[in-house]
Amino acid sequence: MLAAVLFSASLLVLSACSSGNNSTTTSGTGALFVATQGDSLVTPFSIDLSTGRLSTNGSGVATGANPSAMISAGSALFVSNSAGNTISAYTVNSNGTLTAASGTQATGATPVGMAVDSGGKFLFVANQGLQSDAASGTISVFSIQNTTLTPVSGSPFSTAAPLAPFGTGPSAVAVTPDAKFLYAANKFDNTVTLFSVDASGVLTRQIAIPVGTGPAALTISPDGAFLYVGNSGSSNLSAFAVCGMVVNSCSNPTVPDGSLTPVTGSPFSVGLDPSSIVFTPDGKFLFVVNQKSNQVSEFKVSTGTGALTANTQATISTGGDPVWAAARVGSTVISATGGSTDFLYVANLGSSSISVYSFDSTIGTLSQVDSPVSTGGFPSAVGVR
Repeated sequence: MLAAVLFSASLLVLSACSSGNNSTTTSGTGALFVATQGDSLVTPFSIDLSTGRLSTNGSGVATGANPSAMISAGSALFVSNSAGNTISAYTVNSNGTLTAASGTQATGATPVGMAVDSGGKFLFVANQGLQSDAASGTISVFSIQNTTLTPVSGSPFSTAAPLAPFGTGPSAVAVTPDAKFLYAANKFDNTVTLFSVDASGVLTRQIAIPVGTGPAALTISPDGAFLYVGNSGSSNLSAFAVCGMVVNSCSNPTVPDGSLTPVTGSPFSVGLDPSSIVFTPDGKFLFVVNQKSNQVSEFKVSTGTGALTANTQATISTGGDPVWAAARVGSTVISATGGSTDFLYVANLGSSSISVYSFDSTIGTLSQVDSPVSTGGFPSAVGVR
């Protein structure tokens, strides 16, 4: 599953971490969208930004077979449908409801992950393909114009080396904020492929970097300095410093080339089968959804080094088979710690529900908000605005 990612190019919770006497709140409303595989729908919910609580907001809108990933760009929302090899597009209305665009966009085989650059110019899609077919593991790239997607020249692009005998299995993608470099996590051959990205969105394959077993989730820190890979088979995170514009981890700092240098202490242990990785909006904390252990791992991120340290509360329980998460900034909240209260939403595929958590931006510890919210059957992806 994609890593997810902060919703919008970033597919960027409720008890407060301080007493009510020490906080002030400004009300507001956000939006949550849930893709469900059992009924092939995308359903909108409203978010109370003072509490994180969800309420229904109109009817679900049809998507394709087996929706697997979700991301937004501007006022558009995109959902990849892994069984139909398509992308469905929607306009997000001012009231948080959805209007479906006409038709769907074809992708490669089995699209399971997506990313959008910070400028909202390009959509990148990981097409997992088949292990027996080296040509089937690809990255589709589309230019974005509202809800219209247009394939860039040469798309889709292979993640495999020339003459490779087996498929790589790209399962997730992440793009640097400046849209110069793209990374694809390859579940079949336990690597991450590095691509350079030109101004028109065309990819050029550079190298493949070995990681843990079965990489299935991927994200880049909000400042573009670090890349984290969730390895579903070895239940750990591989962490790298990115040789890009914002860090001096390059052998030749004047020529950023997207190369990766392991972070000290990497790989970092997490729960069983990490399926989604989410940064807090300020990049200080990282949450990892662990599908087979039904929990979220909570980490502090070391400024400058990218090293991970388990938070005071190392994990929190979820519903059954959590597969996806998205973070949302809350309303203006001044707490005793001087931070704000933000929210994390986790899709529980096995229990058909959304778990809602709050966290203080200065502490990063998750607290559950009420009971999980019921959804349609088998929620597979969520997005927030």
